[in-house]
Amino acid sequence: MSSCLVRGVDCPCCREAALRIAEGRTRPARLRPPHPAELDGREAAPRGVPACRARSTAPRRVGLGACAWAALLVGCVGAPSAVRVEAVVYGVDDRREVFEHPSAVHRAIAAASIAVEMGAGWIDDADPRDVRITYTETLGDANTLCPGERFADQPEPGTCSGTLIDARHLLTAGHCVDEPADCDGSRAWVFGFAYEAPGRLAPLTSDDVYRCARVLAYRDDGVDHAIVELDRDVVGHAPASLRVLSGALPIGTPLTLIGHPNGIPMKIAGGGEVLSSERETLRASLDAFSGNSGSGVFDEEGRLVALLDSGADDYVARGACNVVNVLDPASELGEGLTYVRPAIEALCRTPGLVSPLCDCSGPCVEALAGDTCDAAQPLPPVSGRYPISLRGYAPDTAGSCGGMGPERVYTLTLETAASVTITARGGDPLLYLRAGCDGAERACHDDVSRDDRSARLEEELASGTYALFVDAYDADTSDVVLEVTIVRAVRADAGDVDAASESDAGAGRHDAGVGPGPGGCACRASQKGRGQGLLVLVLLALAARRWAPRRPMLRAR
Repeated sequence: MSSCLVRGVDCPCCREAALRIAEGRTRPARLRPPHPAELDGREAAPRGVPACRARSTAPRRVGLGACAWAALLVGCVGAPSAVRVEAVVYGVDDRREVFEHPSAVHRAIAAASIAVEMGAGWIDDADPRDVRITYTETLGDANTLCPGERFADQPEPGTCSGTLIDARHLLTAGHCVDEPADCDGSRAWVFGFAYEAPGRLAPLTSDDVYRCARVLAYRDDGVDHAIVELDRDVVGHAPASLRVLSGALPIGTPLTLIGHPNGIPMKIAGGGEVLSSERETLRASLDAFSGNSGSGVFDEEGRLVALLDSGADDYVARGACNVVNVLDPASELGEGLTYVRPAIEALCRTPGLVSPLCDCSGPCVEALAGDTCDAAQPLPPVSGRYPISLRGYAPDTAGSCGGMGPERVYTLTLETAASVTITARGGDPLLYLRAGCDGAERACHDDVSRDDRSARLEEELASGTYALFVDAYDADTSDVVLEVTIVRAVRADAGDVDAASESDAGAGRHDAGVGPGPGGCACRASQKGRGQGLLVLVLLALAARRWAPRRPMLRAR
């Protein structure tokens, strides 16, 4: 049978996948890396090219679907551009057995909340009080591991990992549950598949084994998540505590991965940290493997912040066998993770769903300071210069002159009347000022000129508290510098008609970007729509008055 080309590299394990499907084996395509001898003189996949080693429900399933079926039906085909790969070891291998891990917090999470997906045919539940996993192939045999590789003698029945998030729902990766077989009863989710002592697996009962009833909140387009609704409420286990962030974790934040690398009994891998972060995804130096897809990623306090979805190749050839792929964390991009927030938001949009995660018609998220008007940050009532960032903030509202991007909200309280000039520089910002969160708009400004994208407000304001919105024309989250000049009116006595003026422009430089920490728990869904009723009218007005056209005017928020 012809082999397949994956990104131009001949992939012999596709032949194995095709043969397994053709032979009708009960456990489809749990594929090992090709033995070096099988390469027949051909070179192995070069660095950066993912090996074709799909597991039936694990991330490399694209190797089975696109590659093996193509081998069966048309002989050979190029793999899709989004071939998914899994993880590896960064520096020292931090994987530890649950019982020997030093963190009591993470040990408790492992025992209470972590599950592995596996074929139901490998589960002997004839005695509900003594459930056995009958699968016997070891990690070493399945992956042709060299002598001395860690965990080589452990069974590897699992395909993906997941974390319990309420009594009946489990968070995993979208690509783990994208086939009908993932939810037709032929696969099960098993809690507590771990060693309780060297060489001794913890006992299991029927309360540890569950089936998929339906898949919710599915997404697999770079952001990768799904929530499995189990066939009944979970007994004897407890959901993990969630940290649903509205923004991004800082670079260097310590992280711990808990799941089933290569489908073996559960491991805890600490020692990772955030390498880069976007609004919905991030990358981290975590030691993760195929089978860790969907694994929970926790902060130091034991809160679930993300799940694993992709990474680098697990093993590399060393002569006639394979060894763990060890990378330098300082020179690599890291493993791909998806934040918890988009999955919970999608779950809470499910019609008729009842979950304690959705008490406010949407997930209760850890609010960033200034993310909503109700959580606005106070600006000092003096002149100053304030470097700020819009990264991680939500595009909840807009002004009369526009504002399609994320915004950050400040309050300005004046004890006396004053002339106020506020300028925002950097990127393409907008400014609008309201008489309080729900008050009337006082002013809105976009571009100073055709060539200057700065925004500027110049207002004569009475005493009182105002809400200042620093917004972006579109999705641009460039850093912004806010410059505030306040000139107060000063009266010599109550009878004076002519007023002098007092400027505090020399009051110094302030950093509004270093404000209060997270503003507690905020129901972000409740803020949606504020100010959006005018959005269509705003866009039409902008189309007529915007400076020289430089972008399409209608764009999704």
